[in-house]
Amino acid sequence: MNDFRQKFPFLVQLEACHFLYQIRLHFPDYPTTNNHRVSVFCGNVPITLDPEVSSIKDVDEFVQKLVDSLDSGREGRSTSKPCSTGAPSTTLTNLALELLSIQRQYGCEVAFDKHIMHVEFSNFDGRRNHSLTLNRTGAELFKVAQHTLPELAVSELFKRQTTLQRHVQVFLDLLDQLEEFYNNLNTIDDLCYVVLPATIDTKTVYRIFKYDRKVFLKVSLHPLQPAAIDVGFFGPTKQVAKLREIYDERQDDWDADCNVYTNLLRIFNVIAFPMRPAGNHEETQQLGSELGEDSCGICMNYQDGYDRVPVISCDNEQCNLIFHIHCLKEWFATQRESKKIFTISIGNCPYCTHKISSSFDEMLVLLS
Repeated sequence: MNDFRQKFPFLVQLEACHFLYQIRLHFPDYPTTNNHRVSVFCGNVPITLDPEVSSIKDVDEFVQKLVDSLDSGREGRSTSKPCSTGAPSTTLTNLALELLSIQRQYGCEVAFDKHIMHVEFSNFDGRRNHSLTLNRTGAELFKVAQHTLPELAVSELFKRQTTLQRHVQVFLDLLDQLEEFYNNLNTIDDLCYVVLPATIDTKTVYRIFKYDRKVFLKVSLHPLQPAAIDVGFFGPTKQVAKLREIYDERQDDWDADCNVYTNLLRIFNVIAFPMRPAGNHEETQQLGSELGEDSCGICMNYQDGYDRVPVISCDNEQCNLIFHIHCLKEWFATQRESKKIFTISIGNCPYCTHKISSSFDEMLVLLS
């Protein structure tokens, strides 16, 4: 019977709503229709089954034929009394059939409330991480309430109120256009030690990952413009300046036929970037925190109150400590010799007393 439920999930859903058809199924000799009892009602009006349907012996085939019959309007009614009159009932019927058609066409899951005022599509074939939620604004018109796309990819066309079918089609068309964008981010996630964002989702357009022990790269991608790539750097002043110079000089060598990860390897002339240790993202963060390897040298925690990780360090090559931006900013505030010139804060490392200069506000913007 579980196979039956998986084959006709929408039928089970419709049964609970009672606004289109009420279908009562009883198959004591499943998977055959022997001794079956089936009743179909439209409102309170019974519907006589097509004899062709009643003669079918296989339950799956029987139900499929029944649904097709109701869907196409070929069912014969035992009374001339109309099933359910009035625009609202007709509208709900049309919407329910449209939802059924969408589910069959795209292989997705569909959830909705009793009056189809709120509809959610999820688990599209090959796109399990994506979902689309719509709210009804008119008779058969809907508007996007929630989605899993990056905001930069969302156009005014996507936001307009239109039909269910049109919304889903535009949503899936956008996902097709975003394939290269997601492939680039997935490659970075798989092959780099990504430290931010703390929680990776389908809407985030950047990654911050380790270049080495004290240097981090921030790569931001435009979802619909593969060539629009922005690279930022965090780390000791001299190392960051050198890397930025290399990147600026070799940007013209960017190969549009290669992905972002491969191009960055070529530009910085490295075999690979540091990779995350074995284990999932949360386990790795916990391990790093326990070992003290990635923890802040001031608060001794890996993440601060804003879920940010330590990314700032001094220029002393012998000092391996790194700090949260807020922690170091507060440390500077307690030191008499610390000073600020325009946006640059200057102070001493809490451990080796080497000079540290940084624009805290600019770095916070880069991390956001």
